[in-house]
Amino acid sequence: MKWGIIFLILITGIWIYKRFIAPSPAFPPLQTDPDDPLLLEAMEKAKSTLTEFRELFERWPQDAFVKLHFESNTGTVEHLGAHVESIDGNELRVLLVTPPVTHKGHLDRSYVCTFDDLEDWQITDTPGNIYGGFTQRAMFEIARRQGIELPEELKEMELKYVKRLSSFTEPTI
Repeated sequence: MKWGIIFLILITGIWIYKRFIAPSPAFPPLQTDPDDPLLLEAMEKAKSTLTEFRELFERWPQDAFVKLHFESNTGTVEHLGAHVESIDGNELRVLLVTPPVTHKGHLDRSYVCTFDDLEDWQITDTPGNIYGGFTQRAMFEIARRQGIELPEELKEMELKYVKRLSSFTEPTI
């Protein structure tokens, strides 16, 4: 009887956690083809603007984010989001925001990668303008192409993306 009550309490606790407490994404993930021309073009744009990323990071290091190509110890390639903590030459010390799901064993969230690992970058300046974020912009276009209406929160975010990177002081939005 005692074990039955403990089991019932445990099951109830798990149900409450999953139903009301466990984090869930604000927006469902968008299904995309990794070879979609818009995504490939976005990653190329990100790679070709790494000089701008470095310059912007010097000005606004507090809100720098990258997406990196990561091969887990199981040999699976994943695309991880990370907050940039520092840049030293060709190395970036980052804090993994999205941990790999195929990695077996412990992986420290503090991670060192190189500029060659980057697939995209994004920096938000003090007034809230967003530089980079090329794959995110492509995802907005892909969603529209698929007939998906962006939630208001994403529409508002999209308006903050700077169109020209060369205008750091007075962004063209």
